[in-house]
Amino acid sequence: MVRLSASLPLREERFKPSESAPFFEGLLPEGAVRAAIASKLGISESNGFAMLSELGADCAGAVMVLPGDQSPQSRPMPPPRSLSEREVGDLLRDLPRDPLGIDADPGGVRLSLGGVQDKLILVRLPNGDFAQPLGGAPSNCLLKPEHERFEGLAANEAFCIRVAAAAGSEVATTELLEINGIRCLYSQRFDRATDADGATIRVHQEDMCQALGLLPTQKYEAEDGPSVASVVALLRGQGSPRSALDVNAFVRAVLTCFLLGNSDAHGKNFSLLYDPAAGVRLAPLYDVVSTVVYEGLTPRLAMAIGGETDPSQVDLGCWERLGAECGLGGGLRGFVQRWSSEVLVATEACLGEAEEEGWSHPVLGAIADVCRERVRRLIEAR
Repeated sequence: MVRLSASLPLREERFKPSESAPFFEGLLPEGAVRAAIASKLGISESNGFAMLSELGADCAGAVMVLPGDQSPQSRPMPPPRSLSEREVGDLLRDLPRDPLGIDADPGGVRLSLGGVQDKLILVRLPNGDFAQPLGGAPSNCLLKPEHERFEGLAANEAFCIRVAAAAGSEVATTELLEINGIRCLYSQRFDRATDADGATIRVHQEDMCQALGLLPTQKYEAEDGPSVASVVALLRGQGSPRSALDVNAFVRAVLTCFLLGNSDAHGKNFSLLYDPAAGVRLAPLYDVVSTVVYEGLTPRLAMAIGGETDPSQVDLGCWERLGAECGLGGGLRGFVQRWSSEVLVATEACLGEAEEEGWSHPVLGAIADVCRERVRRLIEAR
């Protein structure tokens, strides 16, 4: 039996709505995306359970939220609706009006995924084509199109994910695509797998806000959200033989986000994966975007580093204080300097690859400049 959430341990007593709300609210989109879906479906934006009754047949992880008279076994799973490239392009352009690709037909696209960014949730077929999942059938990928306000956003995320992978982090599988004239980031869902018959199966996961019993509105540490230390404690508390590896991987991820200028690395951008083979573990790194290269976005860090949220003031001493807060001993100085060097090498290599492969963008040079300056600040510290 897989538990629903680290914040909802198995027990006979029912949980109060206040106890279970953080997990279920975490399944729903946020901000303008949530408002648009509520308006489209004619339900209250504030009524999370009403939204889940409409959308919950396909959520993050292995969860299905269905009306009381239905079960996963009784619910029909129609084949996905195949899409032409033009149809995918139309759906991408329509995302502000039809978030996630949801339609008004009760038997049509019914799914939910957290976050504030526009994205199209789809099925990628074995031949590489895309299709829409119908009637709550599991999706297996998503497309995030360029944003008119943030130039080069898709290339930005593709680059940051590639740098993290080249430096040795486990990351979500991504690819930069151009579909019907729209550049977008393809991301394969790590909470989906394929069985021996080629069918898509759900793998359970939850983000760190859900696992810590915090609402999505608390995703930033400054708003009583997850801190680096609280996530480290959570990873240690899973009873997994690989918890030490996960703690190291998480600290590397936080450092990588800092070096690449991703100030928005908050509690919903890190997750636990309930891996059938490896047990509960840190999920692959995802949603890594350099935010500091865009004007109008706060540079303030979503999670403080040694008590400091101003990235211009984060030095090696801050990382040493963070190590003490997390009970990591006195070896974090060397760890930070070694990993910073690896990330810089990876950044320079990936910058060259982007040029050679024809997807370079001026924003990538800006990200590299941020990385160079921050690595220098840490490497040259004595």
